[in-house]
Amino acid sequence: MPGTSSSPTDSGLESLGHGSYVCLHKTSFPSPPDWKSFDELSNINQEGLGAGSGDIIRAIQTFDTSPTSNLDSEQFQSLILVQVVQESNGNGNLVNDDGLSHGLLQVQLQSEPPATCDPSGCTYDNYLKMLQQGVNGHSGTGAPAPPGIAYWLQQNDPGAALRCYNTGHLPDPSDYSVATSKSTQSYVSDIANRLAGLPPKDFPTTEWKQQQCGFQPPSTA
Repeated sequence: MPGTSSSPTDSGLESLGHGSYVCLHKTSFPSPPDWKSFDELSNINQEGLGAGSGDIIRAIQTFDTSPTSNLDSEQFQSLILVQVVQESNGNGNLVNDDGLSHGLLQVQLQSEPPATCDPSGCTYDNYLKMLQQGVNGHSGTGAPAPPGIAYWLQQNDPGAALRCYNTGHLPDPSDYSVATSKSTQSYVSDIANRLAGLPPKDFPTTEWKQQQCGFQPPSTA
């Protein structure tokens, strides 16, 4: 069955990348050299990103790594790519959280309007602006809430940075699955599985992750 794991509560990393989802807890996260390459991840996720996949991938390739991050440019781009898959599946018009979260990376902005697309379709420039807001923050006064992933990577390893991006802070440095009620407990584990090459078609449902991994879905209250 797609999306299942023979050892769903495996706290290690040895089972990643073998065609099924692995539930990762605590601070388990694959090291960057073990991630699939950007080209491999682009091919794996291209269909799932929809009609705009070419423009999205091209826009992601404009980003260079932060000088204070331990990721090289290709690793940084790979992380952005799977975040886009995780957050929106490439839907630039996606709006969630009662209108607070927008676009490819579901940014929440305080003082600058979120980048949007014409309902008939997004352009390369639309995608690039959305990525700039989600990766680097924005140029206006104030700050995104939470800040861009580049900001969190300056202070944390990738697993902790991803938890901060999803939750706005790091609730428990010893366990990246600890999240606030409206955040996604499985977020860091999901990204890890995507970086290991698990394609969208083989990703498990929220219900499966709750039953097999103990990841509770975000609260909608």
